[in-house]
Amino acid sequence: MYDTIIVGGGIAGLQTAIQLARSPRRVAVIDVPGGRSAVAKNYRNILGFSEGVSGDFFRREGRKQAAQYGAEFIADEVTGLVANPEGSFRVTTKTRAGAQALQAKTLVMATGMADPFPAIAELRDCLGLSVFICPDCDGYESVGQTTAVIGDGSHAVQMAGDLFFYTKKLVVVNHGGSEIDEEEQALLDRLGIGYRAARVEKLVQADGLLQRLELSSGEKLTVTRAFLAFPGAQAQTGLLQAFSVHINEKGHVRTDPRTKETDHRNLWAVGDIAVHSQQVAIAMGDGAQAAIWIQKRLRELDGELPFEQK
Repeated sequence: MYDTIIVGGGIAGLQTAIQLARSPRRVAVIDVPGGRSAVAKNYRNILGFSEGVSGDFFRREGRKQAAQYGAEFIADEVTGLVANPEGSFRVTTKTRAGAQALQAKTLVMATGMADPFPAIAELRDCLGLSVFICPDCDGYESVGQTTAVIGDGSHAVQMAGDLFFYTKKLVVVNHGGSEIDEEEQALLDRLGIGYRAARVEKLVQADGLLQRLELSSGEKLTVTRAFLAFPGAQAQTGLLQAFSVHINEKGHVRTDPRTKETDHRNLWAVGDIAVHSQQVAIAMGDGAQAAIWIQKRLRELDGELPFEQK
C-alpha cells in the first residue's frame, strides 16, 4: 500500500513526487516515455533559466531529486483504476494485474496532453528551438522573425491573429486543408498576412534552426520560425471516466482551486489535464500545492489529525 501513486512523470507529476517524498511519504510514480515536456527542447520563460532549459532536463533532474527522497519510479502503462470501498485505490498496469495490482491511499493524475504533431520531415528536430505550439509561451521568439503558421483552416488563422502582436512578418500555410471562410480571408488580407493552401513537405533546418519550408506546390518559403496550429490536442483523462469527477467540454478536469483535489475524494489532478493555462510554472505549482493537501489528508487518514483539514 502506497501513500500516493502518481500517474504520469512529467513536470507536474515530478513536482508532486518531490514534495510528497520529502514529507516523507511512500510514493510511486508510474510513467511511460513521451509527453509534451519530452519534446520541448528549450523553455525560455522559466524563472532562473534565462538561456533556456529543456523538458528532458526537468524530467531527468526531477526523477533524480524525487528518488533521493525515496520516491519509486515504475516504467509501465496504467490500464485501470478502481476505487476501493474504504476510499483507497487499486491501480493495474500492463505488467501488473490481479493480485499484483498496486494499492494507494491517495491518487494523483498527471497524465498531461497528447498533441497532434503532423508528419513533416525534420519537424521534431526543430520543436522547442524554432518551431513552437504556444504563443503565450513562445510568441516572443517570433519578434523580428519571418514566421509561418503551419496548421489547419480556422485554427491556423486564429494562431496568426495571436502572433500578429509579436511579428507582422507572417504567412499561414494551410497544411490540413480545411477551408477558411470569407471573413477569415478578409482578416488575413487586412493584416497583410500571407496565405498558402498547400502541404508542408519538409522543413529545411540546421541544428534545429528553421531555414525554409518546402511546400507541395513546389514553392520554397524562407522562414526562421514556425508555429503549429492543428485541432485535436487531447487531455489524457480516459482513465477517469469511471469516477465522479467533472470533465469540461474540452476534456479537462475540474479541481478545487485551493487543493487541486477533484470531486472524487482522495483523487487529485495536476498539470495540463486540469483547467488552467498550460504552462510549466503552473504545472509545478499544481504539483506542490496538491502535495501539501495530500499530506494533510494522509495525516487525517492515519488518525494523526482529529478532523478534516479545511
